[in-house]
Amino acid sequence: MTISLVLNQGDASESRIYYCAHYLAESLGLFASHGLKVIFTTAESGGKTVQGGQVPAVIAGEADLTIGGPMVMMKNYQENGPALVCFAAAVSANPWFLAAGKADNNFTLGSLRGKRVIDVGNVGTATLSFNWLLRQHHLEKEVELIAGSGDEAADFAAISRGDAEYALHSVHALAPFMARGELHTVASLAPFCGDIPWSAYIARRDVMAEKQAAFSAFTAAMREAQQWLQSHSAEALAAQVQPWYPDYPSAALVTGLEAYLKTNVFAASPLMRREDFDRFVVLLTEAGWLTPAIPVPFAALVDVSFAAGVHP
Repeated sequence: MTISLVLNQGDASESRIYYCAHYLAESLGLFASHGLKVIFTTAESGGKTVQGGQVPAVIAGEADLTIGGPMVMMKNYQENGPALVCFAAAVSANPWFLAAGKADNNFTLGSLRGKRVIDVGNVGTATLSFNWLLRQHHLEKEVELIAGSGDEAADFAAISRGDAEYALHSVHALAPFMARGELHTVASLAPFCGDIPWSAYIARRDVMAEKQAAFSAFTAAMREAQQWLQSHSAEALAAQVQPWYPDYPSAALVTGLEAYLKTNVFAASPLMRREDFDRFVVLLTEAGWLTPAIPVPFAALVDVSFAAGVHP
C-alpha cells in the first residue's frame, strides 16, 4: 500500500537548486522504496511571513508539508501565530554568496570597506544576515548596500560595468552568469555565519501525528538522499536533478551545485541540532528580526522525533 504526502514548495521562484535534495530523493526512487508518493505542488505567490507563500497551504491543510525558513516559524511563534514546527533539516548554512566582475582570490570581508554591494535578491533572511555580518565586523558604515532593482540581469550587468563592486545573491541566481564567465564568486557567507538551519521541512504537529507513517517514510528517504549528496560529485547530482530544472543551463547547474557542496550548504542529515538553532536565534535577534524579550525555545519549534528515528 502506497501512502502519500503533499509538499507545497512555494512559488516557482523558490524551487532553487539548494532545495534539490527532495528532487534527488524522488529521482533515486527513495520515496517509492519507502512506500511513499510525494505530490509536489506550488503556491501562486511567494511570501516572507506565514501570511504569504507556501505556509498558508500547510495551515489550511491543503498541503501536508512545505520547505522554508525556520526564521518565519520563529517570528510566528513570537507573534502567537498558528502552531507549525520544523521536523527535518534541509539547508544547514547560508547559501548566499558575494560575486564580482573579476576573480579575487585574496578577498576578505575587509575588502568591502568603501565598496558598493547590490543586494540583488532582496530576500529577507539574506539581507538581515548580511547586515548582521557587516555589524559584526564594524563595516556597517563602510559599505553601501544597494537594494536590487528587481531585474537580476540588469543588476549583474551593473556589476560588470563597475556601477557597483559586488553582488549579493544565492548561487542559484549567480551560477548561470558564473558558468559564462561573466561573474566570479569571491566569498560564500556560509563560513562567516556558521552552521545555521537556513531552511527546513515544516508541518503542523497534528498532521504529523495523523500521518506518522508517511512522515517517517519521508524523513527516512531524505536521510538517504542527504547521505548520497555527501558522497557524490556535482556532476552526478546534476544528472539526477536536471529534469526538475528544465530551463536551467546544465553547465550552470553543475557550477552551482559544486559551490554548495564545497561550502556544506546541504544538510548532512534530517536532524536539526539545537546549537545550530540557538545560533540562528542569536543572529536573528541581533539582526532585529526577533524580539529579545520573547524566548524562542527549540522544543517548541523543532520536532526531532522523525529525524532521530523514534517513529518506526
